Amino acid sequence: MSDAARHPRVLDLPRDETGLATTTVALRRLQELLPEFLVDQVDDADAEGLVVPLDGGVATATAAALAVDAVGAGDVLGLAMPAGLTDEATARTAETVAEMLGIDHRRLQLQPVVGAFQEMVGDAGGPADDLVATDNAVERFRTATAYYFANRRDALVVGPVDRTARLLGSSTKYGETGVDCFLFGDLYRTEVRALAGAMDLPVEMLSEAERASPGDATDADRLDVDAETVDRALRLHVDEGREPRAVADRLGIDRSVVTRLKEWCAATRHKRHMPPKPSTNR
Repeated sequence: MSDAARHPRVLDLPRDETGLATTTVALRRLQELLPEFLVDQVDDADAEGLVVPLDGGVATATAAALAVDAVGAGDVLGLAMPAGLTDEATARTAETVAEMLGIDHRRLQLQPVVGAFQEMVGDAGGPADDLVATDNAVERFRTATAYYFANRRDALVVGPVDRTARLLGSSTKYGETGVDCFLFGDLYRTEVRALAGAMDLPVEMLSEAERASPGDATDADRLDVDAETVDRALRLHVDEGREPRAVADRLGIDRSVVTRLKEWCAATRHKRHMPPKPSTNR
């Protein structure tokens, strides 16, 4: 089954010429729909509020602002969770966002947890210096921390992972994806950034503070195209079902770019679904 069939587009929004919901009308509608979605989640779970992990970036700031619109600042908790000195600048930006929104927030330094974990792995004879594995472990520590606070407050954890990251697998399985709801699950990264701008959030400051991905290379960097082109290609190929050649011709890019995106979507499909069980293929 194709990703288009597995992940039907549920948001009916006005779109631009390549299908992205970045029009003024679409962004205004999202500012209505997304808080309503959060209210429904809280009501359905009989929860008392929302917990939003804050990393100093555009997506988490936008998620926190929408959470405030949904349930009020008094029922939103923001968590900045640096795991080392390189995260301190993003944590400060996260705190600035929390203060700007008027929400309760905590800074939790996870470096001692990470250090203890690496020491334990090393003592057991394992490779304690694997950067990718460590980065993944850190994201899972952040999720565990968010749920600790959510459990204490009877709250839900809001995930800021967008559709781009979900399709390309550029988020940690059971890390950033271990949440109660994907607020931006139907929105590409370009759309989230446009939404942040429409909400008058400091997009430029947030973009500068965003935490670098493992290896310091984004999906767009590896493809040698800009991030918006990645989103437009994914929208045309995955959501509209157009073949790589047609997408490449439409966007004026090399077909190999779309082919690689298609391959990445297929290779990371396991991150977007519940674990298989014996009856899955029956």
